[in-house]
Amino acid sequence: MKLFSIFLATAVLLLCGCTQAEENKDHPSNAGIINQLNQFQQQDHFLTDGQLYSGVQDPQLKKLLNKKVAETAEAYIQLYQHSAQPSKQQRLKILSDGIHQIDPDSLGTDDREQVAGTFEHFLDITGLESSEGILNTWLYNEEINELIEKNRSKGQSKNQD
Repeated sequence: MKLFSIFLATAVLLLCGCTQAEENKDHPSNAGIINQLNQFQQQDHFLTDGQLYSGVQDPQLKKLLNKKVAETAEAYIQLYQHSAQPSKQQRLKILSDGIHQIDPDSLGTDDREQVAGTFEHFLDITGLESSEGILNTWLYNEEINELIEKNRSKGQSKNQD
């Protein structure tokens, strides 16, 4: 009887320990992605590159842009901490929500391209192959979508001839 009680107590403790460990850990397969997002979140994305890009000159604007990038990274981190395999739609929604917090018309061309390039890095980190037009639409407005659609229509009509 004593042996049975010890066995039962050990089993209960092991079960509780496993359950608690399961509740408190991030999804291990996402640890690398979360680590990359944490590093990306800490970077200043709008410094001069020493070659072509002169960086954001206005310190307040630079701070705001980096804050929006950091908030987007945090949204991805939260997603990857709570989901073993976030869907493509979930990842695209965070990308879209993040970049649309920034008004492209308030930026010059170089800064606008830098913002789009910075958000493109989220694609690489999260394994997305395409932004499904989110970045192009933000960067070039709806005009780019109209041009792409016209080009597709021309290509399809040539294939039908």
